[in-house]
Amino acid sequence: MKWIRNRWYAAALSQELGSAMISRRLFGENIVLFRDAAGRPAMLSDRCPHKGAPLSRGKLCDGVVSCPYHGLQFDGTGKCIHIPSQGNIPPTARLKAYPCLERYGIAWFWPGDPELADPALLCDIPNYGAAGWENFHGPHTLFPASIGNILDNLVDPAHTTFVHQGTIGGADASEVPLVVEQHDTRITVGRWIEQSEPVPVMQRYGGFRGRVDRWQFYHLYAPNLSLVDMGAVDAGGARDEASMNRQYRTLSYAALTPESDHTTHYFWFVLRTFALGEAAVTDEMRQAYIVTFDEDRALLGAIQANTGDMLGNPLRLAIDNASIRLRRVLDRLLEQEQGTGAQPVSIPIPVVEQACTNS
Repeated sequence: MKWIRNRWYAAALSQELGSAMISRRLFGENIVLFRDAAGRPAMLSDRCPHKGAPLSRGKLCDGVVSCPYHGLQFDGTGKCIHIPSQGNIPPTARLKAYPCLERYGIAWFWPGDPELADPALLCDIPNYGAAGWENFHGPHTLFPASIGNILDNLVDPAHTTFVHQGTIGGADASEVPLVVEQHDTRITVGRWIEQSEPVPVMQRYGGFRGRVDRWQFYHLYAPNLSLVDMGAVDAGGARDEASMNRQYRTLSYAALTPESDHTTHYFWFVLRTFALGEAAVTDEMRQAYIVTFDEDRALLGAIQANTGDMLGNPLRLAIDNASIRLRRVLDRLLEQEQGTGAQPVSIPIPVVEQACTNS
C-alpha cells in the first residue's frame, strides 16, 4: 500500500518512553524508540548495519543503544560511537534515524523526507493544557484494519447509533441528516440533534434535567488526525462557545499510524470541560472510551477481513458523502507527494478549531 509520508505521525505515548526501549513496526519497518541522553524521544531502524540484529534486544544506557550481537553502540542520531576491539568506526556504521518531537503526551515522528520535517507543521491544539479543560490519554491500541478503513469510520457519525448504543450512541440521531463541509484537506461531518434525550455519558456527567440539544461533529485532518467534538446544552439553550463548554463537552483526538497494509496503530486522548480534577471521573471515562474504541476495533477488524479496503463498486449511500470526499483528498495528497516531491508550502498546518458548525 502507498502511504502519505510527509506528515508528523504518532509513534508512542510519552509515558511509554521510560528507561527501556520500545520495539514497534511503523510504515512496514521495524523501529526502536527510546529517550536519548538529553531525555528527548529518538527513533532508529531496529536493524544493526553489521549483521542485522534487532537493537531492541540489546541494552539502553544513558541514551545509547548497544547491539545484542557484537556490542556496537549507537546514539540517538543513529551514529555509531563505539565498536568493541576496534578504534576505527566506518562511515557506514550508521542507522537510519527519524526526526522526532514530543507534544500533547505523544512522541511524533516524520517518516518522509527529513528535510521537510518542520516542527511547526505539527497540529496546533489550543485547548490542550488550557484553563477550563481536563485531558487524559488512553492506551496505545493496534487495530486489525487498514488506516483507510479506520479513517472512513472517523468521518461517519451515523454508525454511533448502532455500534455504540451503551455509550455515545442515541437512537433519536439516526433520522437526522448529516451536514458535510470540506476545507482543503479537512473534512467535517456532523449534526445537531435537537430536543433529544441525553446519551448515557451525558446523563451521567452533564447534570441535565430534561431534554437537550446535542451535537456531534467529526473533523478529519487528512491524512492521519481526527477530532470528534461532542456535547450538549439544555434544549433551546444558547450555542455560543461559553454555553457549549458549560455542562458537557468532549474533544476526542485520534492519531493514526500504519503498521502494515492491514493493521494500524491508534493513539487517542480526550479533553473535557466538566469534573475538572476529579480522578474518579477520569478513570470512569477512560474505561468508557476504551469500551467504545474496542467496539470500533472489533467491527473494523471484521470489515477488513470481509472486504479489504472496499475495492470494486460497493453500495454508496448519502451518509458516505464524507468518506468519498476523504478518499479523494487522500488520493490527491498521495499524487502530490509522489508526483512532484512535496514542498513545505504544500503541507497544510492543521489548526484544530474549537468551534463547530451551529444550525
